[in-house]
Amino acid sequence: MAAALWRMFEATVERRGGEPAIVQGDRSVSFSELHLWAARYGAELRRHGLQPGERCLIWSGNSPELAAAILGVWMCGGILALVNDEAPLSHLRHAANVTEPRLILADEAHAHAAAETVDEVPVISLGPARGEPLEGLGRLGVHDHEPASIFFTSGSTGAPKGVTQSHANLAAGCLGVAHHLGLRGEDRILCPIPWSFDYGYGQLLSTVLLGVTQVLPTARNSFALCEAIEAHRPTILAGLPSIFALLLRGVSPLRQTDVSSIRLVTNTGGLIAPAIFADVLKVFDHCDLSLNYGMTETYRSAGLPVELARERPESVGFAYPGVSLDVLRENGETAEPGEIGEIVHRGVGAFLGYWGQEEATARVRRPDPRWNYGGLAPPPAVFTGDLGWKDEDGFLMIKGRRDRLIKSMGVRVSPDEVETAIRQAQLVRDVAVVGVPHELMGEMVAAAVIAAEDGPDPVPELKAFARRELSPHMQPREYRVIEAFPLTPNGKPDFAAVRAMFQGRAT
Repeated sequence: MAAALWRMFEATVERRGGEPAIVQGDRSVSFSELHLWAARYGAELRRHGLQPGERCLIWSGNSPELAAAILGVWMCGGILALVNDEAPLSHLRHAANVTEPRLILADEAHAHAAAETVDEVPVISLGPARGEPLEGLGRLGVHDHEPASIFFTSGSTGAPKGVTQSHANLAAGCLGVAHHLGLRGEDRILCPIPWSFDYGYGQLLSTVLLGVTQVLPTARNSFALCEAIEAHRPTILAGLPSIFALLLRGVSPLRQTDVSSIRLVTNTGGLIAPAIFADVLKVFDHCDLSLNYGMTETYRSAGLPVELARERPESVGFAYPGVSLDVLRENGETAEPGEIGEIVHRGVGAFLGYWGQEEATARVRRPDPRWNYGGLAPPPAVFTGDLGWKDEDGFLMIKGRRDRLIKSMGVRVSPDEVETAIRQAQLVRDVAVVGVPHELMGEMVAAAVIAAEDGPDPVPELKAFARRELSPHMQPREYRVIEAFPLTPNGKPDFAAVRAMFQGRAT
């Protein structure tokens, strides 16, 4: 039978055929047109040899053509691996080495570079979909629990890993999020997030599986986003902390943009800094807010009920349907309310593994130590590496990454705790704290800060604040004022790049 994702898309086309699926600039592509394009791409991929289970690497910005190509890979029973269009050539080379693709698809801006960088793999340019569809191509024997997509992690703490998700996981995750958000057929989602990032991909799934119109900006900047809002009147804005920081920085055109069509603003990828969140509340004061948690390895894990976003912005709420989230101590026991431990995800969204990396998979995807059901094999759980805690009412709070802990002066320091304290001082818009190798301390705590607009140099006051409020081992020894954080291809702060700012200065 056809895989779940392709079957669901065909059902969407039957319901919504003449409605717009994707709009971008002055282009509008209906669901029926997208289906035809996908069938043509699928036929071309098959003629180039793509077989069920083989990988197709795609390097492209978001566009109707990219959507059709993704659907074409599903139609062939292939496994798609997306590379961010702003990623360096080394990431493309790494992705090709990991996935061993049969083909590479690239848009016109990237096709030549792709062919030169990975010359052993045929490269097909993502031009207009031509040719005749092949009869029966979408009815290949692909099981719902077989791999559908490979997403690459941001690589901020090492080489990007290829997170493999199944058709069933992606479909169930999409439906769970849609239920949580109350998506409607008439909704129009503005997606400024690359589809190569699983959260951006989730917005595309909402379109092809549920029939929601996708609005794409023509560029990844605040002016293009605001133009898309004015021209296409989206009802939902999908965001990340870095996107809200971009939209609300300085004299952003967003402050003069009519955002009245937007009913819901969503966020994932980390908590929004309080100063920026305050601006979000002002600009989108009429909107519901959805604060979410997940990682590439779990797709989507939790969401805060929209009616509580203003009351509990520090929390990511509760597990999505079909998901169990627990906080475990190092010995595998369940942590008490208020006790910090590792967040463990079971159920819908648990990834199949890191493609081609069995040892790395075994460290993250492993049996739940508390499982004891009559000798039955325990289902896999994802040990996220994220630290968090639950309160007495079950609300989940995130405290940061285990692999970001700093060991300074012999004591483990949570950079998230230092960041939270600095934000509470209300002297800067945002802060990123890292550990830098230090001859005497082991690691030195260092802080890169984004200053308040038109404000004085915040560093003297920050140093005084840290001396008053933080233990000696938690106090940043170096500060650097920057305009914006360097970002990974997935739009998250690049802590390795932040750390590099301080390298060579620690003595």
